[in-house]
Amino acid sequence: MVRFCIFGAGQMGKRHARTLAEHPKAEIHSVYDLLPEAAAELAGRHGAIAVSDRETVLADPAVDAVVITTPASSHAELVVAAARAGKAIFCEKPLAEDIPTARAAVEEVRKAGVPSFMGFMKRFEPSHLALIQAVKAGEIGDVELVLLTNRDPKVTLLELSQQTHHHAPYTLLRESTVHDFDLARALLDDEPVEVYVAASSLVEPELGRLGEVDAAMTTLKTARGALCHINNIWRTTYGYDQRLEVHGAKGMLRAENRPETNLVRYTDAGVLHDRLLSGPPGGSQFYFYKYAEAYPGEMNHFVESLEEGRRPMVSVEDGYRSQLLVEAAVESLKTNRPVQVAER
Repeated sequence: MVRFCIFGAGQMGKRHARTLAEHPKAEIHSVYDLLPEAAAELAGRHGAIAVSDRETVLADPAVDAVVITTPASSHAELVVAAARAGKAIFCEKPLAEDIPTARAAVEEVRKAGVPSFMGFMKRFEPSHLALIQAVKAGEIGDVELVLLTNRDPKVTLLELSQQTHHHAPYTLLRESTVHDFDLARALLDDEPVEVYVAASSLVEPELGRLGEVDAAMTTLKTARGALCHINNIWRTTYGYDQRLEVHGAKGMLRAENRPETNLVRYTDAGVLHDRLLSGPPGGSQFYFYKYAEAYPGEMNHFVESLEEGRRPMVSVEDGYRSQLLVEAAVESLKTNRPVQVAER
């Protein structure tokens, strides 16, 4: 039995708590939040205790692991504290707000020797996971080309872009493309060494006035020469568009979109499929519908990895590596040139 303390009682803390409550080998021991009433509400829902002092709960031998879903500015600090306390760590992205802080957190986790997991849930969507496993099994030989499509039905991060533009510009790259960078790293057989980004503001005028972007095409190149193309936009008329394609020396693999149902209408007007799985039209939480199986999948994988003594599929090291790609992409967009990926 793995006993957890959940740090952060917001939307993601509640979602992960539901998964842990349903897992036969997991138990929610405690909940910490800066808002005591939020911690008490979530803890009470799952028969756990609400705590207000993080040092005390981290020192508690009854706690085996932590789930970190607090605001991004606190992630690295909590990761370091948990590692030093000998706790296994599940952390939502990003690992940190800058590269030196992320690198220092990774070093602390390495030094402590504790298992860690970074919340890149897209790896755990069933079709994505099957594709990753097929690539790792060598079904298509050496990977040569990776194509990733990530198109949101609407702009949902305008407010965040307004809040962070001056100190952390290009929210599209930091919040959306970062997931694609993680998928790219999972599919390529060596690390990307070069990044080039072309981007525009095509959808939301306010983003353009800020100097932000809502559409981008990114190219990654590995040391071996394998290439990855990523396309992002914050507008579609047909639902949440999430596609993966990998071309290798021996064949090709594709993970397609899922419609809301498999009903296909054949009439004199043509052939009509349902919209892509995205939830209610116009809704802002479309990702929870497409990735409904991925969120519990990632947490179940973490619990089972801890129970069986296996290394989780994705760690804070992967969070750091994807963050390096984000910063290289930001530099490329600012300078309009390919940028080499390097430790910073």
